[in-house]
Amino acid sequence: MKKILTLCAAALSLLFLSACDTMDGPSPLDTRASGSGAGSLNPDGLPGDSMFGDGLQERGISGGMGSGFDAEHINPEDIVYTIYFGFDQYAVAAGERGKVKSALEFFDGNPEYSIVLVGHTDWYGTEEYNLLLSDRRAKAVSDYMTSLGASAANIEVIGRGEAGAAPDVAKDSPEARNDRRVDIVKYRH
Repeated sequence: MKKILTLCAAALSLLFLSACDTMDGPSPLDTRASGSGAGSLNPDGLPGDSMFGDGLQERGISGGMGSGFDAEHINPEDIVYTIYFGFDQYAVAAGERGKVKSALEFFDGNPEYSIVLVGHTDWYGTEEYNLLLSDRRAKAVSDYMTSLGASAANIEVIGRGEAGAAPDVAKDSPEARNDRRVDIVKYRH
């Protein structure tokens, strides 16, 4: 009887352990945006659009400033600074914060411009995931700017996802690294 109980306990332990996932989380290629209600997180910890206090649906994702800003056709001369991010990251890195401060100095000296933050991702991940990640990157830059004293009313956040990303390049390629960014754009209002 003791042997049977020991075997049953061992079998249950194996069954339990085999059901555990040993990965740190799914690859961004496997990640889907969460649509399971408010407050839910997708497997990589990015909030679904219901998590954003001023989310994608409330702000809209295609326009920009409501007066003709075209995030698809940005003149390179209008990009004040570009903030780069690591793979699957949306926190403003310490090494990039000086650029944000310099951008704010530019806008303080040029009040005729509004600030447009255009977020981008590389091609890895689903379209939905990349749209959320690009929006989250731009929102992180916006939050950092407002923490430095910028007026949130003068900042527009646009997430473009993987639109315009270099397709089929390695994660560590220069092209993919350049796609993980937020462009800080001047827009005359």
